[in-house]
Amino acid sequence: MTFRPKRRELLMGAGAVSLGGLAGCLSDVPGLESEVASTDSVGGTDRTLRLGIMSPLSGGLANFGETTRDAALLPIEQFEDEINLDIDYTVVDTETSPSAGVQSAAELVDDGYPMVNGPLASDVTLQATQQVLIPYRVVNCSAGATSPTITSVNDAGLIFRTALSDSLQALVLAEQAVTDLDTERAAVLYVDNDYGWQLTQAFSQTFETDHGATVTAEVPVTEGADSYDDAIETAMAEDPELLVVIGYPDTGRQLFDDLAATGARDDVDVLVTEGMQDGDLHESTDSSLDGIRGTAPIANGPGYETFSEQYESAYGESPGLFTAHAYDATAALLLANAYAGQNEGTAIRNAMQAVTYSPGTTITPENLDEGLELAAQGENVAYEGASSSVTFDQHGDVRGASFSYWEFDESEAGGITELDRVSA
Repeated sequence: MTFRPKRRELLMGAGAVSLGGLAGCLSDVPGLESEVASTDSVGGTDRTLRLGIMSPLSGGLANFGETTRDAALLPIEQFEDEINLDIDYTVVDTETSPSAGVQSAAELVDDGYPMVNGPLASDVTLQATQQVLIPYRVVNCSAGATSPTITSVNDAGLIFRTALSDSLQALVLAEQAVTDLDTERAAVLYVDNDYGWQLTQAFSQTFETDHGATVTAEVPVTEGADSYDDAIETAMAEDPELLVVIGYPDTGRQLFDDLAATGARDDVDVLVTEGMQDGDLHESTDSSLDGIRGTAPIANGPGYETFSEQYESAYGESPGLFTAHAYDATAALLLANAYAGQNEGTAIRNAMQAVTYSPGTTITPENLDEGLELAAQGENVAYEGASSSVTFDQHGDVRGASFSYWEFDESEAGGITELDRVSA
């Protein structure tokens, strides 16, 4: 099923404003007014819920952007005609770019959206929230921003995420490197942004402190470079047994071919993270990816089976990485807005934990319409999602973590096979 715009849909780019020019100066963002007022009535079911969706429909995470956007819209597609609430939404393209993300966030604020599903990328989330969403008291819930930095942002309680922090993925990554790949010496190639750097630091600390192993090199790389030969040479200089690669499909397309061409692939095992979990990479590289292993968070919430059936029915394909998390982000935000009774960020923020962790009617993807009606009437509800039970801690992070340990395998449908499941 292709994406069908409903109500108010906006797809836009934002290449005109530089990040440096925006830093610390919101008045420089074109179109951002000094005050954004909500004209929505307060309470009850005869009102409109307003949701912005920030997705990377282009750029390095475009492969994930369309599927997570579809998942974010699925609760609206499913239940909009079943409830006595209207839902007004807008989708914007962050381009997997911090500057574009800041501009997109400014557009949403200027249009009066009090809550946002997204952004997906960590560096985009950090810039968009700190420069626009937090100052203007807009709640955001990200399905894919995994950087540990997000936990410690001074966010006035406005940042939530259904995605798991990479501080947890680092534990699994290091454990598999040692126990499965029998590695004592590893080098890291990482995409040069907050996601890559933070996960590298978390992995290195765990690998060395908890396992007594050695990280021989940490080498940043530029996403989408024409060649990674120099970076590979630097990473291999101290003869590591394992090469950990942290990045996105755009990075992997060239990097894996360069690994094969330089002969480095024959000398080391390769371990990647969830940003590389894309079976289509087999078609984008000249060299074989078979045998490259990786880690990735998995969805195993109480409502996952129902969500999976709904997603396949709506879009004709199985849900992918972060899709369950995107669904849950929308569900939690809509429930919080309904319970808050107004399109006001602070009120929605205060309701986020109330609708996901409280005594009340259990709500899952199967009966989300009932939950929205009950929440709008002021009744207590407790959402249990597709990705997890969606219980937020004091930092807006979800509790509990499950990861897939997987391997590229071109002979398998989808190009990937799961080897194990690991809890952290």
